[in-house]
Amino acid sequence: MLYRKIPVRLKKYVPAYFYLTFFIDVPFFFNFMMLKNECSIIWVTSLLTGIFMMVLILSNWFVISSMTISGFILAFLSVRFLDGEVSFAKFTPEWVPIFLFSIVGSIFANHNRQLAHKTKISLLRSLSGSIAHEMRNPLNAITTALASVQSCLPVKPDKHIKTVSYDISHSGLVNIHEVIEESTSTLNKANKIIDSILTSMQGENVSTRDFVRIDAGKAIESAINSFPYNDSQDRKLITLDTSRDFDFFGDRDLFYYVLFNLMKNSLYYRDKQGFGITVKTEPNESGNKVIFRDTGPGIPASNRAKIFESFFTSKKTGGNGLGLSFCRRVIDSFGGTITCNSKEGEWTEFIITFEKYTSKKTVELKKQILTNKNILIVDDLLSNRLIIAKYLSDLNVAFDMAENGKHALAMLSENMYDLVFMDFEMPVMTGDKAVKSLRSSQGISPDLAFRYLQTPVIGITALPKPEALERAEKSGFNEVLFKPVKKSQINEIVEKYFFNENKPVRNDNEGLLQGKNILLVDDNATSRKFVKLLLKNYGCQIEQAVNGKEALEIFDKNAFDLVLMDIEMPVMNGIEASRAIRSGQCFVKPGSEKKRSIPIIALTGNTDEQSKEKIRSAGIDFHVSKPVFRDELVSAIAVMLKNGIPDKQQETPDRSREENMDSETFFMTLENEPLLDSSIIDNLEKIGGEELLSNLFETYISDTDRLLSELEEFVAANDMKSVYRHIHTIKGSSASIGANKMFVLSRYINEHCTEKEAGCCGEFLGRLKNVYAETRQNLQNTIRQSV
Repeated sequence: MLYRKIPVRLKKYVPAYFYLTFFIDVPFFFNFMMLKNECSIIWVTSLLTGIFMMVLILSNWFVISSMTISGFILAFLSVRFLDGEVSFAKFTPEWVPIFLFSIVGSIFANHNRQLAHKTKISLLRSLSGSIAHEMRNPLNAITTALASVQSCLPVKPDKHIKTVSYDISHSGLVNIHEVIEESTSTLNKANKIIDSILTSMQGENVSTRDFVRIDAGKAIESAINSFPYNDSQDRKLITLDTSRDFDFFGDRDLFYYVLFNLMKNSLYYRDKQGFGITVKTEPNESGNKVIFRDTGPGIPASNRAKIFESFFTSKKTGGNGLGLSFCRRVIDSFGGTITCNSKEGEWTEFIITFEKYTSKKTVELKKQILTNKNILIVDDLLSNRLIIAKYLSDLNVAFDMAENGKHALAMLSENMYDLVFMDFEMPVMTGDKAVKSLRSSQGISPDLAFRYLQTPVIGITALPKPEALERAEKSGFNEVLFKPVKKSQINEIVEKYFFNENKPVRNDNEGLLQGKNILLVDDNATSRKFVKLLLKNYGCQIEQAVNGKEALEIFDKNAFDLVLMDIEMPVMNGIEASRAIRSGQCFVKPGSEKKRSIPIIALTGNTDEQSKEKIRSAGIDFHVSKPVFRDELVSAIAVMLKNGIPDKQQETPDRSREENMDSETFFMTLENEPLLDSSIIDNLEKIGGEELLSNLFETYISDTDRLLSELEEFVAANDMKSVYRHIHTIKGSSASIGANKMFVLSRYINEHCTEKEAGCCGEFLGRLKNVYAETRQNLQNTIRQSV
């Protein structure tokens, strides 16, 4: 009971604490007292009792022997140090065989007991694992059937467009797609729960990777409505009260499992007179609760403490004792608790208590999850990168930094990032060009490219809002933040893309599959039929093989754009066939050697790290897990094919202008603007201290002196392209350093002086120099004060 209340950061020290205190309290203490009392009969028998207790608790013969010997030696030295000698005056030699027989016999007997227990657990784990694995087969068959139906249907139309004619009614087509999508989602949930159960049976913790913010009321209502009732009338037995709703942090599918398990257990007694179930939400100061109560026969007091133990059952038909044990593991992983109250013969009540979404425990759990996230920060200005880096560090997020689009693409091609912050205007390669290249999968390994189709990319810019949004939409940004970026904005982005139940970005790449020749290798006729039917609907030409050997013969004689390879096959498996293709030794037909680089996608049900490593070592480019879902397979094939198609659309987007503001009004407003933004300056100081702040100020002054000098020359030479670029640079650096008035003025100039309006910046240049002189003086004063 106490272990569950120990803070997470201290739990890792509990084993060491246990062994240390046990060593001191038993072998050392009893040996010490025996030697201190000259081996009196009382302390000899006490030592023997202590050894029996060690055998029962520790069971490991090596640990028992080590502790017993070490305890005696340490006790001997302690008594010798305290008394000057160790007396064995009351020692009797007959005790030696008694001790040896007792210790060895106890260890042997306990070892047999432990072995029998482990064998039982092993069998139960194996049984549970077999059950879970066997469940995958019908799930896969259902998935195949659903996907086959979906592949024959037209693309799902918009519900509001009813002008197009179909062979079936519009509502019927929409309903069919919705049923299939819901069924596919259900299968995904089932597979996730199977994975979680298998993980639990192997003694591992429930994965927190997919934890998000969940509306408790909506989740409970959805679970109750989607529960597979044996009788449609059973739904009427359940009363739901979610009028006092709350949010919690966890996994929706695992929460469904908990509710399903409670409902299944309760509905077992639905024939009892007056039976009913009440589920309600109850937020309060101590924690948010879901109370699940039924009017069944209740649970005897003797069983209430055991119901959450693994393999404990109340002898109900079909029970295996896994349900409530796993439920507790799930709720524990949410940072909550589940308890049971009952009055025998009248009712049973389960209370699930969640931490508040804003609680410290939830925040810490989020930070633990964020340690496994990796974010890339791309900006040509160091100060901008450091500010965002500081905000991310506060959230426990790992990050890397790049200084331009080209550098970013190089890093993205080598590492997997969960989110990218990308500046727009950078030297070498702009941010929007880099994002367009990223979304088109150019120069990126297929495994990473598939993920980057949906990875959030957040634009960061000081550009005018209409221009930034237009460029972002054309390039593939998810959204745009405008400089200066605040900590609250970064926190909102992390919350939105990591902890909300948003659907991933959809990328339509189906057109790339039209007319492609694909070799499908699988020994399962049903799987081949499904994949062929699916891909033919996208215009692919499919050739089939039933094993690796047959695939190599067909591959040598024909030209293909891609290979879909099952892994487990008779005669020659997918690993062997892929290695043969990559080596080129299997080719007989002249000129076939160039086929060695053909894209290969593995279709496999084994997704553990060892299997993935075998797939990679065989030269396979990517793998798709079974059961195969349409969107995942089509996207994977599109990425592989797209990798060889150059991006031809790299035109510079047109710039747009905001509405003109009256100059006189603007300059009146400018006078009221603070010269420096103290919040940005304070953040910079927190990040790197006064030394970094002084260095950044000095760099800003040096760069701006040069930029203004060059700006005068460009204005005089009527080189408006260079003028525009320099004003934009001043705007970005001013925002980063906290030079607020310089930022506001340069932004206004940037928005109202385009490259097509020669000479318009000249009239603003004098004002810009005056504001800079004032800013420069203040920054230099700050530098002197810090020295």
